[in-house]
Amino acid sequence: MSWPGNVPRQPAESSSMEEARPSALGTESPPALRRNFSLGVLNGIFFNLSSGLISSTLVLPGLVQRLGGGDVLVGLLPALEQGGWLLPQLLVGARLQGVPRKLPVYQVTAVLRGAFFGAMVAAVALAHRVSPAVALALLILFYGLYSVSAGLAGIPFQEVVAKAIPPQRRGTFFGLRQFGGGLLVLLLVSPLLRTVLGEDSPYPFPQNYALLFGLALVCVFLGLLTFSLLVEPPSSRPGRSGTLPEQLRRLPRLWREQPDLRRFLAYRVLARLGLVAEPFYIVYAGKALQVPAGSIGDYMAAITVVQLASYLLWSRLSDRQGNRLLLRWGAGLLTLPPLLALLLPLLGEALALSLPIRTYLFSLVFALSGLGNAAQGVGIGAYVLELLPEPERPAGLGLVNTIAGLLSLLTILGGGLAAALGYEALFLAAMALALGSFLLSWALVEPRRTARPSPPSLRPM
Repeated sequence: MSWPGNVPRQPAESSSMEEARPSALGTESPPALRRNFSLGVLNGIFFNLSSGLISSTLVLPGLVQRLGGGDVLVGLLPALEQGGWLLPQLLVGARLQGVPRKLPVYQVTAVLRGAFFGAMVAAVALAHRVSPAVALALLILFYGLYSVSAGLAGIPFQEVVAKAIPPQRRGTFFGLRQFGGGLLVLLLVSPLLRTVLGEDSPYPFPQNYALLFGLALVCVFLGLLTFSLLVEPPSSRPGRSGTLPEQLRRLPRLWREQPDLRRFLAYRVLARLGLVAEPFYIVYAGKALQVPAGSIGDYMAAITVVQLASYLLWSRLSDRQGNRLLLRWGAGLLTLPPLLALLLPLLGEALALSLPIRTYLFSLVFALSGLGNAAQGVGIGAYVLELLPEPERPAGLGLVNTIAGLLSLLTILGGGLAAALGYEALFLAAMALALGSFLLSWALVEPRRTARPSPPSLRPM
């Protein structure tokens, strides 16, 4: 199999000369760095807009339920999103390790992503012409395929960022991606959701959701285009391509021999599972508090406001103090939303609060969730890029992300737990998992302060 951008290996003497050269980051001209930085930030802004328009925690759960889906399918959404993003990276990581240029691979996957998202838009737009069960099946199918195609692009994306953006700028880079997208979500998407999904919406179902998905498709296209225009620096120390069997044989050794990576992986798995309740907050608010559907726009605004206020802080902390601190803060903050989701309905009943007050109080759940996710959104990607050395980074990312992806499929159990034992049991489980990730975060190393040899379990075998 040959990846786009793959070229024949250089002779041994040429390879050794290449290792003696300075890092690509050290030789990249300031104009090229500014171009890549700006295009990468625009890419993040467009994808944040797209994510806001079809939010898997606010918009998609309502659509799934309107089409007749229950709690199990609502719980399937984050598993598809995270599992689809993470699982394919085991297949991609080993093959990419010996490919000097990763951007052409990203560009190929962009075609797949656009096609699957377009099919998802069509499934929603034509939901009134087919049975709800067929429309729901097509929506889930194409959402899953879109997530998998995004996963194929994950390692090329991370590799290009690692080569194009210096470590001391990555916190600002990821923060500005989130800040710019969040600002536009606040100004444009939140009022749009309030109008389109509210009880007085001028758009009947399913045209209201089709409008949101169509706008999201435009944002996806622009996001793919902007990142495809980056100038990828050459690899300073390319590794050797491997095979899937080699990758699978590395898993046990990776777990035994790399305690830093092992601790990070355990943290990431628990942090991901700690979000198992997120798609159910809006469902629970509607059932327990009778919150109207139009409040989705208000909750989106609550998430966005706190994220905007925090991104610049998280970015500054990332650049100056490293990303371990962000992972710790993110995990600690994410223990609070499920706790508040449990307590606020009880408080509302005890104090006989009116529906509008209960509705606005419940926005604290989404605000704290947004704050914790913002810290992790800036910190996780930047942390793992610093933890892995360049020659083994594609394979290492594939291994780590695939293990996290496999275990993130357990989030499907969230829907089953809610259906069997109720939302309260689900929220307690989410709080315990988030607390576990917070405790694990204290065992993480700070890569900038730790001299690490090349991981032996990731070297070519």
